[in-house]
Amino acid sequence: MVLASTGRVYRLLSSATILLSWLSFQPNQHLSANAFSTTISVDTSSIVRLRPDGSANDILYNLLQQQEQQQTDNNEEQSSQSPTLVLEGFISKRRAIGKHLIFLDVMPVDKVPTLDISSANSKNNKKKGAATLDGDDSLSEIVPVQAIMRRDFWNGIQNQTTDINKNNSSTSMSSFDVYHKIIQPGTYCRIQGQVGPSRNQKEAILFCHSITYTLANNNPQHLRNALKFVQDGVLDATEVLNALPILSQVEELTPSLSTNDNQTYGELAMEILDRFPRKFLMNPSQLMGSSDSAKVQLLPPVPVEFRTPPSQIAASGGSSIVDQQQDDDDDDDMITITQALLDRNNEQVTDQKKAITITGWIQNRRRYQDSVSVLEVVDEFSSLASSTSSSDTEESNDDGSGKNELDMRNSKLKDLWKQRIYAVLHPSALGTRSEDELNIYGNILSSGARVTMQGFMMMPSSDTSSKSNGDDSSAATFWVTKCRLLRSSWRPGDIRQLLDLVHDGKFDVEEAAGALEIPYSQVEDLAEGATSAAERQWLTAEVTQSLQGENSRVGKISDAMMQSLATFGSARDEYPIQDVTSLERSDDDGSQSTDTASILESNEGNPRRTSLEGSRWQYKKRPQLEFMVDQIAEVLRSHPDYGKRKLNVVDIGGGKGLLSNLLAETFGDDVVVQVIEISRAATVNGMMRAKRRGLENIRFDAMDATKVDVQSNKDVVVALHACGVLSDVALGHAVSQGAGFVICPCCFRSNPHLRVSIPKEDNGNLDVELVTAEEFLDVDPDQYTSLKQLAELQGDIKLASKAMHTVNALRASAVDRLWQSKKGSQERINTSVKTFPIGFSTRNFCLVGKYDVS
Repeated sequence: MVLASTGRVYRLLSSATILLSWLSFQPNQHLSANAFSTTISVDTSSIVRLRPDGSANDILYNLLQQQEQQQTDNNEEQSSQSPTLVLEGFISKRRAIGKHLIFLDVMPVDKVPTLDISSANSKNNKKKGAATLDGDDSLSEIVPVQAIMRRDFWNGIQNQTTDINKNNSSTSMSSFDVYHKIIQPGTYCRIQGQVGPSRNQKEAILFCHSITYTLANNNPQHLRNALKFVQDGVLDATEVLNALPILSQVEELTPSLSTNDNQTYGELAMEILDRFPRKFLMNPSQLMGSSDSAKVQLLPPVPVEFRTPPSQIAASGGSSIVDQQQDDDDDDDMITITQALLDRNNEQVTDQKKAITITGWIQNRRRYQDSVSVLEVVDEFSSLASSTSSSDTEESNDDGSGKNELDMRNSKLKDLWKQRIYAVLHPSALGTRSEDELNIYGNILSSGARVTMQGFMMMPSSDTSSKSNGDDSSAATFWVTKCRLLRSSWRPGDIRQLLDLVHDGKFDVEEAAGALEIPYSQVEDLAEGATSAAERQWLTAEVTQSLQGENSRVGKISDAMMQSLATFGSARDEYPIQDVTSLERSDDDGSQSTDTASILESNEGNPRRTSLEGSRWQYKKRPQLEFMVDQIAEVLRSHPDYGKRKLNVVDIGGGKGLLSNLLAETFGDDVVVQVIEISRAATVNGMMRAKRRGLENIRFDAMDATKVDVQSNKDVVVALHACGVLSDVALGHAVSQGAGFVICPCCFRSNPHLRVSIPKEDNGNLDVELVTAEEFLDVDPDQYTSLKQLAELQGDIKLASKAMHTVNALRASAVDRLWQSKKGSQERINTSVKTFPIGFSTRNFCLVGKYDVS
């Protein structure tokens, strides 16, 4: 049997030998010693399986308590080694904090779904669809288990693994970075680890020390990563085969590579996934919740201690909003979190029927079913990854055993518990008339927000059993009866939700203005419905930028990063930012040209592409395309041959041609456009779009961008959101061919393997040589790496933008140093660094090179 595919032929063979040899092929023979780690067998008698019967979380917490009790009874500095825990199931949620920490929610499931190969090949099973679990299991009824992947813990216990189903035979374990990428929502995994303390009292968490990728999800991008890692030799080919049961039995899919092969791993992943029957592989959105209502249904049940408020609190009732005037009058009655805890610990809160008012920052938030939320409130907020007191940032012990680390974490968390108040938002305590109002505050009172609350601080139970076993860290519980948002979280989703609530008349204007730190009149416009959904999205990005700062940074800033900013500061001075806030342009004679928005309209004035109001196309893609066309028009008109002949425009990494097709249509006979794109599928898509629009002045080439013909006559090089070094590649073609350019960079650390073409003289003839990005920019590689890391900083747009400016200023300097005119010394390039409104994209820098003929 043979499957035909563009550029690649697939054969179905009964043996896995060829497939394994292809997947295991390692083009880089200099892999580090940590690529695969030798595993250590674990005594099966110390293994505890976590079952999908609702007992998993109780077992984890009981094991944690047993460890603490053993440590207390033995009066030892560390507890005895905890048993190895085994958990199998679907990943339902995933939250990555940088590259070193991942939080996982795992839905325990008894066994991995099995596939009937004969029925899988039936035509009736070929339609794609959402995955379902075997039997009548309801996802909403499965209580997830919390797990954590930490790089230091993963390495600290020497990657111990065991495979019970294979009689403890050792299996190879790949690096942390590999599983960081491939463990995604919807994948079925087998996790082994040890119990450790959670940041929440009376909860435990599973610390992963090994994971087996057991069944893929139906996302081709996730599978694409797995295939790429296998090809690179850092992921076991057999493990990936087992995760794709459509390939693991009678027949195996084996590519026969051709010399002109341009198919990407993403395209290969899509072809593999298309062979699975519908509803077999899990759709990530099914577990994560594809709508707000679905996400609510997937929330965990309310813990016992928060299910019912004390009787005196439930009877108090009250509004959910603290009146602003009352805030101003009662400032003296407000107390800090530290003072409230001090009063509580000194048992000065003698009247539990008297409400108190506290003000603080929300460090963490946990949402539960039945509209219940629990907020961890502190005096000083710091993001998880940047907090110097965070137990997740401490160094591992030198002995590599991993045994002391969880004990140290437990001790530090108890100290943190003593510094926090656990504020409970409960329908019965808040006394709201509407469940919607309660859900509103449950949503917007998120990590990083500042809040004032009235309520009742509950004294610890008179039961002293917890103190007898050494546990003196009983959490301070505060039942909230009224609350007011003082400052919103800087997170875009929270800000956008608050803006939409004001627009819909569901949130107080004065409270929103103060929380967002924007003028009252601007919020009034929102409440009156004077803004569109796209405008609210743009405002979201602006407010996000203004609210971010040092305490919101997700990640550490090293001395080397800050030093890189100082080292390359002269480049920023030489190429200051030109902020383009208006998309209108003027002709050389000063007359106003056609509004760039009309470019995307048909001859009849109707949009060429229809979309819902407030869609991503409306608030992101369309404005960016308008900006790019505006800048490219200026560069084209600056060319000395504009209007005399057709100018050649090349779009590097042009994808499916959204920009290029627009250029070909807008400038018509004045240009010939070539799209260079590595993905053949994208070029086919682009050609079909061009054909439907009747465009004959555009061509699409599926090829490596570094291999563009140097001798061809390119007049303008363009690129929209060129990832990493691809921006340098585009600029390299511009300097080598004496071309103008409009380059909008994207991320800064991608595609480090690409090489940049720069001009060189060879016996009087113009030629090029390929160099690294660092050589192109003439910078120290280590300093440039630090600078790029800072440009990718999350949670502090201002500082990250300064680093982005620096990178692009270095690129502008390199262009001016290397640019070669094809018309002699009378022709020069005028390079500038521009930005467009951050509401369109946080990657809002653009490098523009206009011709300057003197």
